[in-house]
Amino acid sequence: MLSGKTILVTGASMGIGKAIAREAAYQGARVIVAARHRQPLEECLAGLSGSGHELRQLDVADNTSVKQLVESLDQLDGLVNNAGILGPIGLLGEISLAEFEETLAINFMGAVRMIRGCLPLLLKSPRGKIVNLSGGGAATPFPRYSAYACSKVALVRLTENLAREYEQLDINIVAPGFVLTRLHEQTRAAGPDKAGPGYFADTEKQTQSGGVAPSVPAELIRFLLSDASDGLSGRFLSAPWDPWREPEFLEKLRADPHLGTLRRIDNKGFQSK
Repeated sequence: MLSGKTILVTGASMGIGKAIAREAAYQGARVIVAARHRQPLEECLAGLSGSGHELRQLDVADNTSVKQLVESLDQLDGLVNNAGILGPIGLLGEISLAEFEETLAINFMGAVRMIRGCLPLLLKSPRGKIVNLSGGGAATPFPRYSAYACSKVALVRLTENLAREYEQLDINIVAPGFVLTRLHEQTRAAGPDKAGPGYFADTEKQTQSGGVAPSVPAELIRFLLSDASDGLSGRFLSAPWDPWREPEFLEKLRADPHLGTLRRIDNKGFQSK
């Protein structure tokens, strides 16, 4: 349960962000939904159970916008950095460098701005929580989507660093799985020549099958925002694939500092002591 907690969700106007906001509200939290466009935010707000929820228009790529939002808050127990864009699709030599930089500014630096701005309030919470959203390219190569992939892998390492810098907080990152959002519509619009025939075909297949329901990552994020996850920090978890509901898996996560982290695969772990 999240009763008594105030949770801020960026990119909350649709898709995964909207599902996270609904789950948090259902679990008793006071939810602040934030995104660039007001109308879809109002629709999200109207669909939340409970009361006391608020909306904020926010551009995570703009320092002033982030500062104004943070200054309007009086309490914060959890921050979910969900705002993001897919960015340019295609070979590096053919895509727009300006669009590449915009992707990093929103997906990575947007999260940096939000975390930095919200830290004072989160540190006042009994156990502040930060959950970042990963995506394709964070754990494996994602050719033709380099801007998006680089922004997400950078966010994984930021999560791991901050978990060690701020041990009084719990800071984790979630791979949501193939949730059907407007981002995948961009792949379909780009076509196989830009997106690559393999990933384009996989997108078509996942779209036809329905993909991963938004409720799947929302449920994991609700757990990571709750007291039940206290002390679990610096981990990169997959919502559809990791057995995070199983006590044995959680015990392994807590016992092994390398499990659920981004590392080079080599022979280091097999060397005799």
